[in-house]
Amino acid sequence: MAKPRPPAPSPTRKLPTHQIHFTFKNVLIGTATDESGPTGCTVLHFPKGALAAVDVRGGSAALRESTLLDPLSAWAGIDALVLAGGSTYGLEAASGVMQALLENRAHSTRFADIPSVPAAVVYDFGGRSNSRYPTADLGRQAFESAREGSITLGRAGAGRNVAVGKLFGRASSEPGGQGAAFLETPSGYRLLAVTIVNALGNITDFDGTILRGSREPGSDKRRSAIDTYITPSIREKLAGPAEPPSSGNTTISALITDAPLDRIDLQRLAIMAHSAMARVIEPFHTPYDGDALFAISVPRDVSKTTSELPPKTPEGAERILELGTLGGRLMCEAVLSAFQD
Repeated sequence: MAKPRPPAPSPTRKLPTHQIHFTFKNVLIGTATDESGPTGCTVLHFPKGALAAVDVRGGSAALRESTLLDPLSAWAGIDALVLAGGSTYGLEAASGVMQALLENRAHSTRFADIPSVPAAVVYDFGGRSNSRYPTADLGRQAFESAREGSITLGRAGAGRNVAVGKLFGRASSEPGGQGAAFLETPSGYRLLAVTIVNALGNITDFDGTILRGSREPGSDKRRSAIDTYITPSIREKLAGPAEPPSSGNTTISALITDAPLDRIDLQRLAIMAHSAMARVIEPFHTPYDGDALFAISVPRDVSKTTSELPPKTPEGAERILELGTLGGRLMCEAVLSAFQD
């Protein structure tokens, strides 16, 4: 059966959002939204190329070109990364980015000129009755809007129509969104965290306080997954969830650095940063989530390409320990920044 194809996206509409600013060469970020969904996508463009790895932990992940990023693959260079709504239909948005890159390269089909554009998607059909999803045209729109130095937070891009805290059904969920955070490490490297938060679990502060999700209708009380599943008295009082946990959840993320990392280093960085996000998402990596995190290294000197990145040094393990520790904390801060309303 042919895949349903929605009509062309409608003009976008401004929402109450915030931006963060960062200093990072060779990283351009753009977003596009189809308000008739609503749905959207976020494109990270690396004009000089980048190396990448991906850590997939969720039980229901949907990705494009993920095998390219396996450490055993012959090539792990990427030109852009697409994060999109629309579940697996939204993977089409990456085709629009591919088309734009093909035109930018004068339609060259030399092997070295064929772009690599991995993508990951979230399910954002909840709370709406239409089938709108990010098309190739919307992906291209996000790519062409990409700029250096800033990213929109909140209900924007791929985070336009997502929700968190669906352990007790969608009725107890609250809006999710797009988050980001940036820092320069003591050793002089840059780290940029970007995430689309559409988790089954609740969003918590570092002290465990539930900030978003599992809210009892008509009250300010939020249910703790730990208390509900472990404490018998609470289980009895609640008489179990009102409905089964909601499907269609995913947190998709990227951690970008200008540290000269090889593919094995990037894989370890992805694992460390992804694991750390469990500090603020509870529970995380469930069977109902499609969580994936991309770790990306861009050239520090933009006159060079990723093929000229320096080789791994004996100090590499210490560098990964620093980047993984700070990057994990930064990913948590990015999650918390997604909630702007």
